[in-house]
Amino acid sequence: MTLEKIVSSLVQKVEHHYYGKYRGIVVDNADPEQLGRLKVKVPSVLGNDIVTGWATPCVPYGGEMNQGMLFIPEVDAGVWIEFEEGDLEFPIWVGTYWSKPGGESELPKPNDPDGAEQGSVQDPPTRKIIKTLKGHTIQFEDNDGEEMVIIFEATNENVITMDQNGIVIHEGQNSHEVKMDGEGVTITDGMNSHEVKMDGNGVTISDGMNSHEIKMDSSGVAVSDGTNQNSVTMSGSGISIETVSGAKVELTAAGITIDAGAGVVQVKGTAVMLGPGVMPVIRLGDMGVGNLGAPVPITITTNTQVLA
Repeated sequence: MTLEKIVSSLVQKVEHHYYGKYRGIVVDNADPEQLGRLKVKVPSVLGNDIVTGWATPCVPYGGEMNQGMLFIPEVDAGVWIEFEEGDLEFPIWVGTYWSKPGGESELPKPNDPDGAEQGSVQDPPTRKIIKTLKGHTIQFEDNDGEEMVIIFEATNENVITMDQNGIVIHEGQNSHEVKMDGEGVTITDGMNSHEVKMDGNGVTISDGMNSHEIKMDSSGVAVSDGTNQNSVTMSGSGISIETVSGAKVELTAAGITIDAGAGVVQVKGTAVMLGPGVMPVIRLGDMGVGNLGAPVPITITTNTQVLA
């Protein structure tokens, strides 16, 4: 074959084929075969009215059963189109592009650690973003000293933030939160103001609705009834139970102290045992001798003394 015929054949082949990338607009992304294909308008090749057949995706990873990257552009998204071997019958979408309609960039806007959307991508763009149409976001920050990963669910404003301080899981509708950092772990019920805090000092459980609290640390355990101002304290010195009226029971190594404050101490039972003996000293129904010598029931009051 002469050189002239070879050149003529190549020219004829190229004239009827389309090579390179062309700008397209997605018309349909509901592929009935579920292969990630798109129907696209390619104005520079087909005009403004003709739509391509189903364009096969060209993606960075996949090609095997049940594996790969699945990111299907939305209808009206801008995509780059090629044609397999230049044949218009076999379109391929190979990526997307952004533009600036109305002068505003279509780049996805980043989120701050609380999930709130910021104005624009910083310069230089050290932040990598995956963001959907609804605003759901996975964001990676690589700037030195600001390393961070944010996962944001936009509909309910739920956010997980991971950075040099630790991890925060925040539930947006009711402000519930789990915070894990260098100090410890804090779990907060934002709706009812309840909190569990675990750190180097111990564990504190707080009922924010009623100001009740359980505190456990190196000194012991303290239980506080915030509504009625009653408390129980357990420490190395013993156990103390105190009521809002001032009545108190203390159990220590030295013994047991019962202080009724302005009230009365009552001891009830079929028998009252005093000392190490097996027989009660005072039994229910025991009688004493009254002023006139008549028998009277024994009543123990705050002024009663038992002498050895």
